Amino acid sequence: MQRLRITCMAGSLSILFVALVVTLCLGAEVESVDRHLVRYDTGVVYDTESGLEWYAGPDQGMTWAQAKNWVVGLEAVGGGWRMPTRNELETLHHIGDGVSNITYLLYNSGYWLWAGQTSDTSSRWLFSFSFGGEGWGGWAPRDGGRAVAVRFRTTY
Repeated sequence: MQRLRITCMAGSLSILFVALVVTLCLGAEVESVDRHLVRYDTGVVYDTESGLEWYAGPDQGMTWAQAKNWVVGLEAVGGGWRMPTRNELETLHHIGDGVSNITYLLYNSGYWLWAGQTSDTSSRWLFSFSFGGEGWGGWAPRDGGRAVAVRFRTTY
């Protein structure tokens, strides 16, 4: 497969250009666009500013270990997924995006997403989309943390 590197400029024209190139290269079709995020019919959400691709996990509460197992086993759209860092999760937080301040393109009815870092065997990093807070927790929140997978776009 021939590699094509895309550098995105601000504005919706550049997002449409990226969407067109992906459609031509991979056959994936654009379902929706939200600011700098593009959702394809494959379920992948591409961030044109960071170059990250996101894939939403099941919309159900789970422990950090369950979230990690889901991400590690995810082979959707070519695999290569990992748990996000807390800084990567923060890039998705946007006040006013639905009930939980995260884009509707990564639908999630919970308020907390798990990150990949751990401080020790009993603590796991969480990011709260309800208020933008983050922290270590030894247990899942009452509504359970949610999983999301991330990877850098490397093949286009």
